[in-house]
Amino acid sequence: MRITVLSLCMCCTLARAGDLPSWAVVGDWKILVNETIGHSCFAQKDFDDGTRVQIGFDVLRNGGFFAAYNVDWTHIQEGETGTIKFEFGDARFAGDAVGRMNDDLPGGYAFFDNPNFVDEFAKRNSVKFSGESGVWFEISLSGTRQAIAAVRNCQKEQPSVLSE
Repeated sequence: MRITVLSLCMCCTLARAGDLPSWAVVGDWKILVNETIGHSCFAQKDFDDGTRVQIGFDVLRNGGFFAAYNVDWTHIQEGETGTIKFEFGDARFAGDAVGRMNDDLPGGYAFFDNPNFVDEFAKRNSVKFSGESGVWFEISLSGTRQAIAAVRNCQKEQPSVLSE
């Protein structure tokens, strides 16, 4: 399967995660709201190895996103594009990613409009992902079912972009 990915809209103002309103905490996942992209809700978790993972909605683009950042990923340059691959056991996805900084952490952001991606993310125990370097990273998805449910509930409570 392939995530349909569009290049990042550079005109969008993206807030630092530390500056965003918190909606809830679900297990190890923080549920945050990014008002600059249409009051889009997302889940964020910081792992012990320094990796920060985010997954959620991008309301302005009618889809979702996955982002991962790590202090050691200094080879990733902001604005640089590449391919990211995901393996959820028997389900595989791939798409384009854009280099981005998040609270001074380098990493990448991938937009997706395939709802199967977030469904796999919510129901699996782990995911392996790899960028252009070919190095695979595996993270635990413990608690993601509840976190994704909370993100969906958060989004239902947000003002409609169409009404603003």
